Amino acid sequence: MADTGGLRERKRAQTRRALTSAATELFLERGFDQVTVAEIADEANVALTTLFKYFPDGKVALVFDREEDRGAELVRAIERRPAGTDPLSSVEAFMISRLPFNAEGGKRDELLELIFSTPQLRAHVRQKWTDCEDVLAAELSKHEALNASGARALARFILESPDIAARESSPGAALQMIFANLRRGWGL
Repeated sequence: MADTGGLRERKRAQTRRALTSAATELFLERGFDQVTVAEIADEANVALTTLFKYFPDGKVALVFDREEDRGAELVRAIERRPAGTDPLSSVEAFMISRLPFNAEGGKRDELLELIFSTPQLRAHVRQKWTDCEDVLAAELSKHEALNASGARALARFILESPDIAARESSPGAALQMIFANLRRGWGL
């Protein structure tokens, strides 16, 4: 009986992976707008209702395999940073662990091309970051000598950086350069 929770969680993770994998393959093969959620469910061998149970936002969410409260995760990254690490470094490390910076191999370029050529996907990626502005600004104001508007401005610049860096041939290096400039500009 003790394995039931573990088995259930593994099955859920397996279903999520099957759905995102099927969606990614179909999107890369035919294009985002040419694939229906019914086709994705069929390819993943699950019911359409199952697809929406795991991905209530539909097709757009299927491109991104990580379900998280990004604002809470950003705060956690700052709060749990190693001693002597500044908040910006912990946010930078957090961003590096997310798409497009963590993608490897040939699929990364194809996936980025799909995201940037599909307005819905690009808007979704950007919004996942910019929706964190309030929580990041509040957290930065706790750790840096910034007033409310300074913390909000810094948070906004930080949260736009993944969209900017992802367009570069070396997104990780571009993100590092952006953060170096933010530190220098804010005197952090």
